Amino acid sequence: MFCPQCGREDEELYQGLCRHCFIKETPLISCPDEVEATICAHCNSTFQAGRWTDSDLDPEELMVEILTESVEPAEGAEYVDLSFKIINQRGSKWDVLVRAQGRLLGEETDQECQVLVKIKRSVCPDCSKYASGYYEAVIQLRADKRHLDPAEKKIADSILKSQLQKLVEKNRMAYLVDRVEIKEGVDYYIGSYKAARSLVNGLKDSLGGVVGESPRLMGRDKSAGKDLYRIWISLRLPSFQKGDFLDHSDSVGRVINLDGRGILLEDLESLKLHAIPWKDYPQLVKVADSDMVKKTTVTSLTPHKIQILHPDTYEPLDLDLKPYMDDFKIGGEVEVVEIDHRIYVLKKGCT
Repeated sequence: MFCPQCGREDEELYQGLCRHCFIKETPLISCPDEVEATICAHCNSTFQAGRWTDSDLDPEELMVEILTESVEPAEGAEYVDLSFKIINQRGSKWDVLVRAQGRLLGEETDQECQVLVKIKRSVCPDCSKYASGYYEAVIQLRADKRHLDPAEKKIADSILKSQLQKLVEKNRMAYLVDRVEIKEGVDYYIGSYKAARSLVNGLKDSLGGVVGESPRLMGRDKSAGKDLYRIWISLRLPSFQKGDFLDHSDSVGRVINLDGRGILLEDLESLKLHAIPWKDYPQLVKVADSDMVKKTTVTSLTPHKIQILHPDTYEPLDLDLKPYMDDFKIGGEVEVVEIDHRIYVLKKGCT
């Protein structure tokens, strides 16, 4: 075998050439004449391979990434090291000198080429939706048979703000479009339905309540051939709040806590705690508000009875002494609540 380039005989050929001629004639790398990059002007995401991708690269870092992917080493090249230098810039067009160093068939070699890099500024679909006020879901915060308490609104606002700051790191559509306070409660317009679901779960974990969803047809995406919906997600808080009194299973209890798991009731007679799931919420009846608790005076104590004054009529009332009343003293103040014409003495520290 001989090399058709130099005529050397008895040489191993590489793509038809001897080693010397192959190294001489073969570029270490192949460079495109020009490359183009599209960057979102708002969030810096990039449009590559037909889709938008999150990115935190600045234009120069993106240029390096694109050129690194676009430059192809020759067959047999090893240890190729690339460096880039901007030699001219005209607005969003850069002339970049690409220098490569490496080995070709074991011999050190280098090469330079010049590439035109075009940086285009555009707006990605997510940022376009944000700018237009686009939203996929509405969270409706309501209270059953009452108005929302200002404290409940404040807690909800704080939870949503905190959660959105975390969610937006992975979902750019996790943003609040608008907050509208109406007579019935508060509506939160959220960019992403997925984010809205997560937010509602966070609200329920803290405030309790019952969640419901109602999709509404808003149009049709002709390009995708599917209907477009917006989802209204309601979180309805109960008619009672912490400290109120409920009738449940023929006993009266005080609401000790509310959260996403259910309602925690303390029986006024036995002081036993009852965890009630939200599915049983319809069976609960509020019989007294927390502001109906009043103070009165202990006038007598015996081993089995306690005498107090009625908080309104000052009539002496003799009641059975309960274990939690052991530290009550004559002349001391206690808290009571009247429900269905019956006076309940509350244990200390339950307010």
